[in-house]
Amino acid sequence: MFGELPKLLDRKFALGYFLPGATFITATIFLFSKLNLYADIINQIQKDLLVGTTTIGLLSWLCGIFLLGTNRSIIRLAEGYGKYNPLKLLLRVEKRRYERAKKEIVILDEIYKETLKKQGVFPATLRLKRNHLMEEIVVGFPDKPELILPTSFGNTIRAFEVYPRVIYGIEAIQGWNRLVAIIPKDFLELIDDAKSQLDFWINLGFLSIVFLAEYVGLIIVTGQKETLWLPAITITVIMIANSRAKSSAIQWGELIKSSFDVFLPKLLKELAIDETSADQREIWTKFSQRIIYRIPLTNPETKTPIRDHKKNKKITKKQ
Repeated sequence: MFGELPKLLDRKFALGYFLPGATFITATIFLFSKLNLYADIINQIQKDLLVGTTTIGLLSWLCGIFLLGTNRSIIRLAEGYGKYNPLKLLLRVEKRRYERAKKEIVILDEIYKETLKKQGVFPATLRLKRNHLMEEIVVGFPDKPELILPTSFGNTIRAFEVYPRVIYGIEAIQGWNRLVAIIPKDFLELIDDAKSQLDFWINLGFLSIVFLAEYVGLIIVTGQKETLWLPAITITVIMIANSRAKSSAIQWGELIKSSFDVFLPKLLKELAIDETSADQREIWTKFSQRIIYRIPLTNPETKTPIRDHKKNKKITKKQ
């Protein structure tokens, strides 16, 4: 959502798209060779190093382009979006995980209050447990139960998507498109690098699922069972990729949140909005309404158009 499309030959494309594609193509060729499918082509690839490398490289590049073009759809699928997405079945699991953490926090809060009444000391182990639960809620879930998605990966992303709105009152998607214009290039590079790591793991997991389906289909068609160890390896890769994709999403999200924390005041100045007469949260809420619903930006206190405090000119027209 927040990242830019990488160039087709840069290191971000190589890591996020080409490498998962190369892994998938190599695994598919290996599977074909084990099942004696397309024997002439496979033998030619294996015998001639130049032909084999060129063929695998070209197919991997084409696969990488496909992943690049479908990146947003793959990520949204992993988040749990889509009317017929089978991952929607996990929604109850995620909601129970959220409710369980919230209940444990309430219980620990009651213990803390009782401890204070008795002038005792709240145990360090319980304090650490509460801190861990609070972090789990903040990093792993959005601010409202009705916004919870069916997967932990999706909730991790949604958790940092709601951060700008919760903290500053500005909508993340529309606000980010303005904020990115003033973020320094070196910081954007850090964000893109974090996104490319996420892309690598999410694409590797997606292609591993495709490979598993490919394997099952070929086994049914050919009736051969010489490679029964492949599914175990593939499932292991899927599990690792899912775990690492979530960790990468957390790192990516921290950089996104940091961008709003550090550069939002600069955006306020660049937009020439007078922040002296109203609370900044109200200003950003009004600004979000403006860019989403085309509502002229007004001073939250006076309900009049906000003026450029440097040039004393109206930046919007009266409604």
